[in-house]
Amino acid sequence: MLYRMCLPLVLALLFPVSGQAREVAVFDMSFINFSQEVEFGAKNEAEHRRIGMLNGYLRELLAESGEFELVDTTPLGEEVSRYGDVFTCNHCEEKLARKVGAPASITGAVQKLSVLVQTIILRERDASTGEIVRLYQTDIRGNTDEAWKRGLKWLVDHRLLADAAQKPDAN
Repeated sequence: MLYRMCLPLVLALLFPVSGQAREVAVFDMSFINFSQEVEFGAKNEAEHRRIGMLNGYLRELLAESGEFELVDTTPLGEEVSRYGDVFTCNHCEEKLARKVGAPASITGAVQKLSVLVQTIILRERDASTGEIVRLYQTDIRGNTDEAWKRGLKWLVDHRLLADAAQKPDAN
């Protein structure tokens, strides 16, 4: 009898389940081109379309994970556009996240290093302290929709969500 009464308590202590998603303001990712083509004034429209696709995909992955509840950032539209790219705006995302009541923000970037190599970066920042809580990156090979999505999914699944699951106090 005592065994049946204590088993749920022991299991709850060994395998805590938060059940509560963390609120986060997700801002659009930036595209930063470090490749030589910039010197020649080249602009690849497919890459600019692709970063838009990645923004939607990031929000989808985070929402579907159950770990995050996305806070609506549309009321910040005009203010966000004044900053330009949130990833490179020097801490503006913490102020923006606070304005919509989010305790944290997530943004990122794709940095194009060459025709073949891109780096995808995700950054989570605490809105109250401005501290970068999580920062991950991965290099991808291939400049296609599939390569970019696969790289982002890998970062979300194997770094962002895996790290959040290992830190019970993060929820």
